[in-house]
Amino acid sequence: MKYPFLKTLLTTLLVLTAHITALAQPSAVKNAAKAVFTLTTFKADGSLLASSHGVFIDNNGTAISDWSSFDGAHKAVVVDATGKQMEVESLVAANEIYDVAKFKVAGKTTGAAVATSGLAEGATAYLLGYSVKKPDITETRIDKVETFMDKYSYYIIKTILPDNTQSCPLVNATGQVIGFVQHSQYTTDNHATDAAYIADMKVTGLSVNDPVLKRTAIPTTIPEEEEQARLALMLAAQTSDSTKYDKTVELFIRQFPTLTEGYLARAQRKAAFNDFDAATRDIETAIKVASDKDEAHFGYARLIYQKEVYKSAIPYPAWTLDKAYEEAQKAYDINPQNIYKHLQAQILFTKEDYQQAYDRFMALTTTDLRNPELFYEAAQCRKKLNAANSETIALLDSAITLFKQPYPAEAAPYFYARAGELEESGEYRKAIYDYNQYDTLMLGRHPAEFYYKREQCELKARMFQQALIDIEVATRIAPREPLYWAEKGSLLLRLKMYEQAATSAECCLILEPENSDALLIKGVALIQQGKKKEGLEQLQKAQQMGNEQAQALIDKYK
Repeated sequence: MKYPFLKTLLTTLLVLTAHITALAQPSAVKNAAKAVFTLTTFKADGSLLASSHGVFIDNNGTAISDWSSFDGAHKAVVVDATGKQMEVESLVAANEIYDVAKFKVAGKTTGAAVATSGLAEGATAYLLGYSVKKPDITETRIDKVETFMDKYSYYIIKTILPDNTQSCPLVNATGQVIGFVQHSQYTTDNHATDAAYIADMKVTGLSVNDPVLKRTAIPTTIPEEEEQARLALMLAAQTSDSTKYDKTVELFIRQFPTLTEGYLARAQRKAAFNDFDAATRDIETAIKVASDKDEAHFGYARLIYQKEVYKSAIPYPAWTLDKAYEEAQKAYDINPQNIYKHLQAQILFTKEDYQQAYDRFMALTTTDLRNPELFYEAAQCRKKLNAANSETIALLDSAITLFKQPYPAEAAPYFYARAGELEESGEYRKAIYDYNQYDTLMLGRHPAEFYYKREQCELKARMFQQALIDIEVATRIAPREPLYWAEKGSLLLRLKMYEQAATSAECCLILEPENSDALLIKGVALIQQGKKKEGLEQLQKAQQMGNEQAQALIDKYK
């Protein structure tokens, strides 16, 4: 019962002692106190998530604090020692185990240098509290030092410190930050993780995939190296948090104003919401300021092309396939890259100029761009020109031969395309071989439609057992699709498995009561089981629905 009172008394005495001896503190420590700030984080609905402290470690907005305050945060702000509020714009890195985070705020700051060497056991340290009036300094002692990662210090302080000092910095006598206070949840001890460890944390292009950083809506800092920054932007586009991605794009543009990627990314976002005027402005800015103007023109061409392919129903007169072709040509004129010619060939195909597109695709197969996609695209051109199946199959053969065995997953679409061509030309068993290759390369991850399609080919090849297996898989994957139950019933009827055929037909009728084909299947299956009356009733229902085969079957079995 006395312990809370004693703790409060000791804390009060410590605070009084700190104020009485403030004048005796080193001036460097007092100056370091100007780097302390409060940190407040908010949830998505704007409500308070957490409150803490931290310290700026340079004059350019770099700060360190605890990670737990950011966990789940959608926004964060700091208030510095002058009372100025600044928004946290990005997180550099974080470590959940040590509960530390490094981040950036927008604007100039007053920072305290991070100590290059740690303190020993028994050394004096100074706790800097947050204050907008005069330095709030508490002198304390390092009771124990542990080492982690071979070079960083983890400090233990047994002295009772003021309660409102979570994540406040500890500094040495020269005002250098050695760590920041972390109150223990289980003892009266206080801990401090080496500030040098947090300061050394770096951002890379892969940081946006850090599972810890993914738990906050605050974007990850853009790396300083161009290639790493490009990687970060590319990976950020895969996030489901569109607002976070938009912030990342803005950070990229601000940091690399002469690179096209940022403007193109923002233009794509605008185009996704059909704001083509804004997208055009971004692309035109990229063309104006970009150091690689061919990339800007190419990006413009590709954006217009994608819009015309996927959103042609939405009118925007300034964007046409001819405009896309023109921009791709401008890119090629600046820097003759075959990838720009490839886009022009795709544009010609979309314009239904199949012969010229075919010529372009085939011409590119003799260049350094030679790849399976070119042969596939050429095959599609020949198909549109009503060429013989043997021509398209030959082109798809060329696509597949560019892959080394064992075939990688990237070869799967080409086997599937060739299977369709082989099936259409009547080479069913060769087609099934390709369907099986596709199945293997895709690790059996298919929608029900694939198994139905392969089953149809297997029927043509009279491979009934394989067909039955595939249609059963289709009904398991899509049990509410009447077509698959009707097909299964038809095959079972063909295999003289009458009871199972009637059951499959009934499953179809439960889902689609007016499916006349299922009525036929059920009717014949019942008749073959000796249930002639019930079977004829099913056939008559089908006949009443207008099924053209029903009357002939009624006449046969009546």
